[in-house]
Amino acid sequence: MEGLERLYSQEQVREAIIESRRLLKNYRQLKALKKIKFPNLKSPTFSDIPRGGKGTIDSHLTDYIEVISQLEQIEKSVARCELLQSSILRKKYLDETTYPQWKLAEMSGYSISRYSDYLNSSLLQFASAYGLI
Repeated sequence: MEGLERLYSQEQVREAIIESRRLLKNYRQLKALKKIKFPNLKSPTFSDIPRGGKGTIDSHLTDYIEVISQLEQIEKSVARCELLQSSILRKKYLDETTYPQWKLAEMSGYSISRYSDYLNSSLLQFASAYGLI
């Protein structure tokens, strides 16, 4: 973290950590949306009767594609982190099972304070890989 503080102000580093945490917390919601929100595409009907240009199918498809692209970008950014940081982020934010902080620290073999340091480092690496800083 000290290396990034030389390049960025403490405020920028803090904001990057907050934004990284926000993006990663949304991952499970996006994953659920991907399952739920699959657009029901219907074949177009051709008739002489004009219909309003609602474009709901296009809108649903666009939303679905946006969800998929956000998921892929998050997964790729986590994969770009170093092995330890990537593992920490996967267990905390990407895995199906959610664990409390103390359990994650215990599973990783670190004390809670040391785990928190590694988590902040992981969030900064994610921010860099995602393009936040």
